Amino acid sequence: MGSTLDIQIRVAKGVLIFNSIIAGIGFFIFNEWVPFITGLLFGGIIAILNFRLLSLTLEKAVVMAPESAQKYATSRYFVRFLLYGVVIFISIKANHINVLGTILGLVSLKLVILKTELFNDFQFFKNIFKRKEGK
Repeated sequence: MGSTLDIQIRVAKGVLIFNSIIAGIGFFIFNEWVPFITGLLFGGIIAILNFRLLSLTLEKAVVMAPESAQKYATSRYFVRFLLYGVVIFISIKANHINVLGTILGLVSLKLVILKTELFNDFQFFKNIFKRKEGK
């Protein structure tokens, strides 16, 4: 469990840094920047909490029997998916929250994970572009 907590903290810090940069850019782009930053904060917090729920789900499913683990993980997936839908719906209905900011906040987690786990692995890219022998 210690290694997943370390990953969660690292990703949460990355999301906070990324969202701070986007908030700074949004401050200059949007005339009404407070709703944008509110949406960004709202989406970012929900994304981090959703990532935590995913971690708890996987940690619990690993120790279950395969059939019950599959049912449990699937049901939790739909709960997290529904949570995203509720967050976007609230953002659409509330006048003080910008929808674009909320969606960027929700997506920021995925971008941070891609940056930290995929784009930092140079060996991965070397293997992609390596010429195979005989060609």
